[in-house]
Amino acid sequence: MSEARTKCPRCGQDWLQAVRLVHLEQDAVLCPECDALWLPADRIAADTFRDYGTYMAQRGRAEPERDGELLVRGPLLNPAL
Repeated sequence: MSEARTKCPRCGQDWLQAVRLVHLEQDAVLCPECDALWLPADRIAADTFRDYGTYMAQRGRAEPERDGELLVRGPLLNPAL
């Protein structure tokens, strides 16, 4: 069985990435193109995302683009049918 990457349902311009929000100690899914963010409990859809920068700022992370804030684990993969 092969695996396929998951395209962003919000912008359709990039592939979703599995990430770790390092200082918040949270796993998440991020679109590197539009900064749409989904947490593990979220259904990944065009209308369920959070904005990465806003989410981080609301949690005291004033510079979410700074090195060390985000660990990219790799593409979000789904089993191909």
